[in-house]
Amino acid sequence: MASSPLLLSAALTLLLSPLLASPASAQATSVQATPTPEPVAQAAPASETTPANDPALSFTAQILNLFPSDYTSRFGNVQAFADSVNGYGVRYFPLPFKVDARLTYISHPLYQEYGISARYADTTFAVGRFENGDGGAKLGIAHVEVTHNPYTGLQYGAIYQDQGRSSRLNLGYAVAAGPSRFYGELGYAFQGTVDAPYLHFEASTGGSRTDGPFTVGAYGTFRSYVFPQAAQLSTDFSVSVTYRPTDYSSVTLSQFERFVVGSSTIPDLAVGRYTRSNLDIVLNPNAKAGPFSLRNLEYHYQYSFLGTDGTANAVGFTVRADVAPAFVIDLTPHHDFIANETGLRADLFYRGADLPILVGPSFDYILTPTGSRYVITLKAGVK
Repeated sequence: MASSPLLLSAALTLLLSPLLASPASAQATSVQATPTPEPVAQAAPASETTPANDPALSFTAQILNLFPSDYTSRFGNVQAFADSVNGYGVRYFPLPFKVDARLTYISHPLYQEYGISARYADTTFAVGRFENGDGGAKLGIAHVEVTHNPYTGLQYGAIYQDQGRSSRLNLGYAVAAGPSRFYGELGYAFQGTVDAPYLHFEASTGGSRTDGPFTVGAYGTFRSYVFPQAAQLSTDFSVSVTYRPTDYSSVTLSQFERFVVGSSTIPDLAVGRYTRSNLDIVLNPNAKAGPFSLRNLEYHYQYSFLGTDGTANAVGFTVRADVAPAFVIDLTPHHDFIANETGLRADLFYRGADLPILVGPSFDYILTPTGSRYVITLKAGVK
């Protein structure tokens, strides 16, 4: 067992070595292979108009020209918040590089979460101390990861974690045929005082079909983990039916089921029986009265027949106010019948002509049975 961290460290060094190669060496190689170039014309004077200082462009467009072309689209999964109970910070904030690099810093009540991650050439790189879901945790989970996982082809990875989480090495291959994907890998994992090699196989398929106002979807996944002294098989199945009686309304019923047999030597690789039922009703009337418009009315109900997921029962609606050409305010009263909480969320969005989305701060004030709390977040919305 003592050799496990050493083996993982060696594997991480091998996986990271292409990124750590000396730039000088790469440059020397290219110089030897490239003929001496012809003299080039003198660079344009600094005063010449460029995309970044073209007076015909708006100020927002000039600023955006300084960043990668897809930079604004990276904000879709940013989690920025300040919660009067649960802390504050930002998760997955995109850095302005061509490589999609993300920064995380969260101040939890008892510990700090911080790290950096990047996605490049179908490979995820991550290092830091990330969220620890254990109750009363006073330290984040150390996490060092290199995972190469394109949709098809060669797959490999190495993950090291502490705080009782699993660490592992894996090498595998994936193929796809139509809506189906098949993946197999050989791995080695250790968690706590337990370590073991394993074989992992996974197959998934599914799709949806629309016929008039109805859309039906069905998806399934089969997976297996085989260890020297144990094995676990599991299968997931989900089905959903959506009915759209009008262009601005929909009703969706969905059911998810997971069945499991066997056991797993590594706890983090084990799954359990799971079931979930959902009912979602959405109205998008977009009814307008002067500067105000009713954007949507949503009702969400969730129930677990076996008690493997919490019940949800919540309703809310959103009214938009056009307060200025560049700004809109979305006001959303909402109520959670299970937690007996009522709140009002106000989203102030900047509506720049050169931005593909709305972006801005959100303030949610919530009345609870024991008092009140607030949550401030950064949100992106639809224009």
